[in-house]
Amino acid sequence: MGLLGRNRDTNSVERVLVATDRSETADRAVGWAAELAGRYGAELVVVQVRGPSGDAAPGAEEDLSTLARELAGERGRALLVAGDDPSQAIVDAAEAEDVDVVVVGNVGMSGRREFLLGNVPNRVSHLSRRTVVIVNTAGEPKRKRFWQ
Repeated sequence: MGLLGRNRDTNSVERVLVATDRSETADRAVGWAAELAGRYGAELVVVQVRGPSGDAAPGAEEDLSTLARELAGERGRALLVAGDDPSQAIVDAAEAEDVDVVVVGNVGMSGRREFLLGNVPNRVSHLSRRTVVIVNTAGEPKRKRFWQ
């Protein structure tokens, strides 16, 4: 049995968590996670990490809930979490929600913030005890045609 009493079959996916910062690149990971959840008939938990104070923009939770429901209907729900370390906040949310799969995008913070906190997708993949999927959210690579 899982942490919350669910029977776990190693091949089943009952709950998918996807982290978003509501950026265009994160939307690609959210879409990928929604497709995965849909294929398995799984719950979709869309999580957004706020700063340590937990302050969110007015309507942020409602907007996130609307997004989750648009993507997964009754199977979709939102979760706003607070934390000064986004990676740890995502991992903690995955454990608390007893998810089977965590989905994150490969593009996120950069520069000084990334240097101080580390690469979020990489840290999530190392810290989590759950299956982690890192989605390429950098956009489609431009492919040359053979005649170009």
